[in-house]
Amino acid sequence: MPINRSEFEKGELDPSFLLEEFLRSNSDSAYTVEELIVELASKRMALTAEEVQNILSSLETRERVRAKAVRDMVYYIYRLPQGR
Repeated sequence: MPINRSEFEKGELDPSFLLEEFLRSNSDSAYTVEELIVELASKRMALTAEEVQNILSSLETRERVRAKAVRDMVYYIYRLPQGR
């Protein structure tokens, strides 16, 4: 997976980029915050539920992901481009 210039210069990955890339690569599935925390941890990025929620809120605002409550759980899925 390529990284952006900022990540290269800092020597670390941006968690919002990593999260968006994961959701984009798995766009046929939706995930809870807890499942996303586990995924990020597998990439050696330890984030709290609040931090992940803040990233997801930002991605929602930018219309990169959608959130939906299913069976009393909120799931997040990558928003596919229009016409797909």
